[in-house]
Amino acid sequence: MNTRYPSSLAMRAAAVCACLFAGQALGGNMPSPSHLPACHSYIDADTTCRLPVKNGDFASLAGWEALGHAALGGEGGKAYASLSRGASIQQPVYAMFYKWDGAAYALRFRVRAESSDAEVDASLYMSDSVGRNTTYIGSVKTVATTGAWRVVELVANGVQVPAPAHVLVSISHGGGDSAVQVTDVTLVESSQAEAVNLR
Repeated sequence: MNTRYPSSLAMRAAAVCACLFAGQALGGNMPSPSHLPACHSYIDADTTCRLPVKNGDFASLAGWEALGHAALGGEGGKAYASLSRGASIQQPVYAMFYKWDGAAYALRFRVRAESSDAEVDASLYMSDSVGRNTTYIGSVKTVATTGAWRVVELVANGVQVPAPAHVLVSISHGGGDSAVQVTDVTLVESSQAEAVNLR
């Protein structure tokens, strides 16, 4: 099977399309953030890049703060975090890569329910390095179903906060009796796109 890596123009077009659905859960075969370069410490106003999420594949919970019961699980060599009802995981991710004329942030992860449908909430906040002093920038609610992984995406506009700026990622089990499984958490930063508020 041949893998095609999207061009910079194609990735920008995909980002714009994703932004049109800001605040909504999207499922399907979206362009993979893994094809994007990692963000670097220097300022580059023409780059869309992956921010340094720690253990987004849940090889461990290091880097994540668990509120409520969160455990690690795995299947077929793939690891995930399992959240009980009311539990959440969160992580502040360093985001001071662009000049502060604005940037958009795209959160993407996969989710499924263990035994019956369950609600999942995801939110983004600008924050300090320990995930405090937060400013809300966007959220999405969706339903995790059993059997198949679902892709969830959220795009939100950043706001200026004191340096060093971070984006706090929060993923929560929003309701239902089944545990929720989460994996492949990625966060993208771009100065080339702006989330559109459809509300």
